Amino acid sequence: MNAGLSLYDILVWTFIGFISGSVPWSLICVKAFSGMDVRSTGDGNPGATNAWILSGWVVGSISMTLDICKALIPVWVAINYYISSSDQTYPLSLALISMAPIVGHAYSPVLRLKGGKALAPSWGSWIALTSGVAFPVALIILGLMHLTQKNHALTVTICLIGFIVIFAIFGTRSLALFGVLNLMLVIFKHRTEYQKGFVFRSWVRT
Repeated sequence: MNAGLSLYDILVWTFIGFISGSVPWSLICVKAFSGMDVRSTGDGNPGATNAWILSGWVVGSISMTLDICKALIPVWVAINYYISSSDQTYPLSLALISMAPIVGHAYSPVLRLKGGKALAPSWGSWIALTSGVAFPVALIILGLMHLTQKNHALTVTICLIGFIVIFAIFGTRSLALFGVLNLMLVIFKHRTEYQKGFVFRSWVRT
């Protein structure tokens, strides 16, 4: 890791992250393998979930992997080789670089700023920032929430809150700013879905 913090590196990797995040892999994969538009199904979101619904688990899995990696790779490279945790502005630079691919996905210029709901790249950034630990933690939290209730917005929101508590409050404080910004963006992108509240599964209600 470099000893000093370069503003040039921060700006460059923020730009790289945004451009990487703006690539609509789910739309590309579904179009390439199925000849359809991923936005034509479900909630019209150009994300991996609708790719799975429209083209099956193989295409959906490929789309999900690419959407995660478009954040994971640039964030991991930047924080490990181009910015220094010893600098006082590290939390800010970390937040900017880690949010860049997420914002790029959510407001992709390729899709006229009508991007996805920022979930897969969020996991990608968290995985990079936690050296992979966020992946099994997400599986546990998402799995438990999915088993008990059906409102996907609440499931992912609680997962991100869990990330903040586990990795920022009880872990590395420098992740706090990124965690809050990430949570705010995901809440905004899912704002219409919270009206349903908790939709508990039948086995919980009984």
